[in-house]
Amino acid sequence: MQCSESRIDQEPGMVLVVEDDEDIAQLLCYSLRKNKVPVAIAHDGLTAFALVEQLRPALVLLDIMLPCLDGHEVCRLIRSHPDRYLAETPVVMLSALGAPKDIEKGMGMGANAYFAKPYSVKDVVMATMEWLGNGEGEPKGEG
Repeated sequence: MQCSESRIDQEPGMVLVVEDDEDIAQLLCYSLRKNKVPVAIAHDGLTAFALVEQLRPALVLLDIMLPCLDGHEVCRLIRSHPDRYLAETPVVMLSALGAPKDIEKGMGMGANAYFAKPYSVKDVVMATMEWLGNGEGEPKGEG
């Protein structure tokens, strides 16, 4: 698949889930798909950044503690991308690092929101739906 210059060429509202824990990734994907949100998955930081460039997602749900490149570095790469559209992609960090200094660091790296684990999948799905402009009603199939 070639990188396109606009969102129009991609599935509208695609969310990239970046999570190295397979169970958490599947739970998030299942809950988003139940709400008719197209989803792609990456399990490490290098793959995640490559998919951001390739798929041009509408939003990235980004774990911080990842193999290859951590989530902070992935967020930094997204924010510093020369393609303005990619640089402005909303990033929601999902992390076991929930101390105030960790949240401050994530937000300082350019995250639009931060959910500390254990987070409510329902809350993450609701926030995602709001970011995508589909925030009507309760999310379906949360776990």
